[in-house]
Amino acid sequence: MTDPDESREDFDRRLSQARKRREKTEPQNRQSAFGQAFRLSSEMVVGVVVGGFIGWWLDYWLGTEPWFLLLFFFLGVAAGILNAVRAATEMNKQANED
Repeated sequence: MTDPDESREDFDRRLSQARKRREKTEPQNRQSAFGQAFRLSSEMVVGVVVGGFIGWWLDYWLGTEPWFLLLFFFLGVAAGILNAVRAATEMNKQANED
């Protein structure tokens, strides 16, 4: 009959090897492609919506329609693009580290 301590040590060794193999094949903290696309698109949409709302509200409050709406709409587009580029750069950096 086999020694229980020897069997346990063999099991622990095989378990450690299996965990190491799994860590190599499955990178941690990796987002799915759908998650990445959703994040980038939401960065763009939020910038446009917030900019448009601020412009609309200022136009309503000051009675200057449509000037602030146009101005803040384009500022929102620029902010959305900038945020999306920053997020993509961060995702790329994280993927290169993995």
